[in-house]
Amino acid sequence: MLFVLKTIIKTNLLLLLFAMVNNELLAVEVVHLNHYRYDSDLSCGTILPEILSTEDTVTSIKNDIQTIRPEEEFVIPDSLSGKIIDFQVNPDITYRSFRHFVKNKSKKIFFQAWLLEKELQKLSLKTDSLRKTYSSATGEQKNAIASNILDMEKRTIDLNAEIPVLYQNARNEENKYWISASENEIARFREKVKQFSDSIAQVNQKIQEQTHSKNELVADTLYLEKVQTKATASVPEPSSEIVYKIQIAAYKGKIPEPANKLIKKLSTIRKVENYVDDKGVKVYTTGNLKNYNEALTLQSQVKQEGVKSPIIAAYLKGKRITVSEAKKLNNEL
Repeated sequence: MLFVLKTIIKTNLLLLLFAMVNNELLAVEVVHLNHYRYDSDLSCGTILPEILSTEDTVTSIKNDIQTIRPEEEFVIPDSLSGKIIDFQVNPDITYRSFRHFVKNKSKKIFFQAWLLEKELQKLSLKTDSLRKTYSSATGEQKNAIASNILDMEKRTIDLNAEIPVLYQNARNEENKYWISASENEIARFREKVKQFSDSIAQVNQKIQEQTHSKNELVADTLYLEKVQTKATASVPEPSSEIVYKIQIAAYKGKIPEPANKLIKKLSTIRKVENYVDDKGVKVYTTGNLKNYNEALTLQSQVKQEGVKSPIIAAYLKGKRITVSEAKKLNNEL
């Protein structure tokens, strides 16, 4: 009987000890789980309210996690930062330098438009050059050149549409600042721009004076050479004021559709200009030639391109004169 009682007591003690150890293990596991939840949620940017002791701690940790990154400053490349610009924001404010921009966004938009405008200028020169190459090319070469000219014309049209929009967007962004600026701030800025413009004018004046001095020196040298050289008969130089053009069409009133299509077609490979004379006739021309023989060659080429009766027209200082007068003035008789 005593043996059985000892066995029961011993068994109860073991069960009690086991229960105490099990409770300790469960408590440790719960604490570990809570720490895991805190660390995991913190890495995701979320804080468990029951773990933090005060509201201030929550705010502090959230501020540490959610860092606001400021907009990066747009920097003009060093090679272009010193370029002079002329950008009117409104009737009172005009920028002459990239440094005059107030807003980073508008400076970036303006710079994009400014670069596209430079591209447009180069594209125009390249297209004119291709038109000249086209005039002396063979049949197969003309097809390839004409295709390139058409691509360039399309790009030119796109740029002419895109550039003004970008400039206006930049203007609108900057104007948002200046419409709320004080009169004193506007006055200070205008004075700053005036001083900047005055310094540019002074530099340009010095350059002109230096160039003028060099030209005077060259002119004096040439004069002395002429005096020291025995006079001989010479052929007069052609007049630099005479220009020959090829007239491809002339209409008063509405242009017939066939003629309009022909002019558009010719415009893809040549630079076509037009003006209205004193009789109200709209005259279309191509070419800008300095002597009559070149005009004859271009006249023949324009005929091959579909113009039935191209006419050689002569101009003196922009005013039309007869071809015979031009040849006489140009010493081409």
